[in-house]
Amino acid sequence: MKAITFLILIGISSFSFEKDCSDAYSAADDTYSYAKKAFNADSWENSKTYLKKAMSSADDAMSYSSDCECDDAYYAADDSYSYAKKGYNTNSWDDTKSFAKKAMSSADDAMSYANDCNN
Repeated sequence: MKAITFLILIGISSFSFEKDCSDAYSAADDTYSYAKKAFNADSWENSKTYLKKAMSSADDAMSYSSDCECDDAYYAADDSYSYAKKGYNTNSWDDTKSFAKKAMSSADDAMSYANDCNN
């Protein structure tokens, strides 16, 4: 009887250790969307506005990735944040668009890694 109880407890505890990185994925998806809007914006001001939102979403993606212990998603979200910040702080619209594209790519990587951590 003790052996059966022990096996049941092990089975229950193993379910509680499954990672749920769906919030990290969602925040990375938001980062991607904002970075894409920044890349496609029709004014430099709008590009910067969207990159500011991308930075916020990337910060959320980093936090959620840390919570679900998905290091690869965390580092990709951190890269996305860095690119969005560089784009936001640049003195050229072309550079802003270039960094927005890099932020999109890193956000896409973060989504992929977060999805992998769910499996």
